[in-house]
Amino acid sequence: MKIPFYTQTIGLERFPQHERFAVYRAIHKRLLSEDSAYQRRWQRYIATVVCLAIIPIVGWVAVVVLAFRQQEFQNQRIGDLLRVGT
Repeated sequence: MKIPFYTQTIGLERFPQHERFAVYRAIHKRLLSEDSAYQRRWQRYIATVVCLAIIPIVGWVAVVVLAFRQQEFQNQRIGDLLRVGT
């Protein structure tokens, strides 16, 4: 399994290295406020993490896997916006 990082977001390479995280966060916040599907997925992710964190070991492994999947999803959506133009 490849570990996803925000730096792998397509389109982010157009920005200077020191601005990339700020651009990523700004688009994430914009999607949270404007895109209801993105917001629902984020809320479901947070709720699942909280529930699984209560269950020792198995829950922690599940949280890590879930975090990787969420990061891939966010990279995809933010990359889509970067490709189209912000």
